[in-house]
Amino acid sequence: VDTGLQMDHPDMVGSPNIMPGWDMISDPEVGNDNDGRDSDANDPGDACPAQLNFSDTYHGTHVAGTVGAGASNNGLGVAGGAWNIKIVPVRALGKCGGVTSDISDAIRWAAGTIPEYDEVNNEVWNENPADIINLSMGLFRADRSCPASMQDAIDAVTAEGVIVVAAAGNKRLPTDYFAPANC
Repeated sequence: VDTGLQMDHPDMVGSPNIMPGWDMISDPEVGNDNDGRDSDANDPGDACPAQLNFSDTYHGTHVAGTVGAGASNNGLGVAGGAWNIKIVPVRALGKCGGVTSDISDAIRWAAGTIPEYDEVNNEVWNENPADIINLSMGLFRADRSCPASMQDAIDAVTAEGVIVVAAAGNKRLPTDYFAPANC
């Protein structure tokens, strides 16, 4: 659950490790792709000039590549740490970040516990439910609380046996200031 993947990245094109994903970003402006939730988990970039971030991070591509999404032994980029895996890109972060409701729904969809809906309102279930969900994000919370909807989503998927991994913040502040690490 991140910014999605650059589907045209040389390490991602043709990779047998990438499964169909979903774009869970409701707001087209945050999504930076002129639409809302849909089956296109491509990362069009997340630069946020309003927060003085003028470069796209393609963070989801970076993380997925480190894990093992890339096509190995192609002489480009990285091979990643695991090869016999399936990565389902679930996009919940976009331009200037994301919102808790999209992230919470992304966690649940990734685990296969809720459906999403296509353009004609048909249910779309994740056909490759996650065994592990990676949340390399840190939502600063001055009150040190985990948002209730995020905690509920994490509790729901861990009750199904899914392992949830969260970033510890990376901001030289105690982890309990950052969700989902404080959940």
